[in-house]
Amino acid sequence: MKLRVGFAGMGIMGKPMALNIAKAGHDVAVYNRTRPAPETVPGLEIAGSAEQLARTRDVLVLMVTGPQALDALLWGEGGMAPALGPGKTVVNMSTVSPAYTQEMAARIAASGADFVDAPVSGSKVPAQQGTLVILAGGEREVVEKLEPLLLCMGKKVVYCGPAPQGTMMKMAVNLLLANMMCGLAEMLTFGRAGGLETDTMLDVVLGGPLACDLFRIKEPLLKQKTYLAQFPLKHMAKDLKFVTDTAFTLRCPAPSAYANLQLFNQGQAKGLDELDFSAVIQVLEAMV
Repeated sequence: MKLRVGFAGMGIMGKPMALNIAKAGHDVAVYNRTRPAPETVPGLEIAGSAEQLARTRDVLVLMVTGPQALDALLWGEGGMAPALGPGKTVVNMSTVSPAYTQEMAARIAASGADFVDAPVSGSKVPAQQGTLVILAGGEREVVEKLEPLLLCMGKKVVYCGPAPQGTMMKMAVNLLLANMMCGLAEMLTFGRAGGLETDTMLDVVLGGPLACDLFRIKEPLLKQKTYLAQFPLKHMAKDLKFVTDTAFTLRCPAPSAYANLQLFNQGQAKGLDELDFSAVIQVLEAMV
């Protein structure tokens, strides 16, 4: 069934996701706080404000940088809030904390609109290819109704439970993602200190049981030392702060999260914010 979809957020992830929805035959309009030029979203209508987007579309997909952007988008001047109500569905695919998602879900439910908590596992390339994994939270019936739309952007929808369980799953996944990237960076730094070559170490890792898609995607960045952002380092720092805050609230041990957050904080202090999060290796290299 063709849906009238409003997509807010035309960043590294949002733009290809919106285009994939349009390619599937849905009627898509887009909005960005820094309004994109028409040629950046070919064939898609551009809304003049977040409120206009919400008034003219039934399903509103949000893919922005975090809580401040969502607050502005929904409840700021010219925001979506006045246009929300019965018949509208808000799908938040941005990465925020479980606590923020819980509050957001309650505020949207109070308006009469439906809410789906649906962050994603995957970065720039899966977003372009439409192979993201959608981590969905909310009322099961609402998620199931939207599953065909979500599958325009991803290869799989995993129902995680009521909101904020989609976000909780995203926190767990990104904790593992940070550990894997920091572990690989530490291994390469350690090996080079002992005289090994980067190419040789990556050949061993990718040729054996430790091989995985993440390491394959990051291989050319690590070899060439050109960290063009697929998932910016500043976003991993933000997500790890959400993880540590959530772990503190839950009284749950998360020793690697606290340790790796310090590495990413150092990366930000070194001006690596806009580079790919694999550039965390530069933090370790500077310690040798």
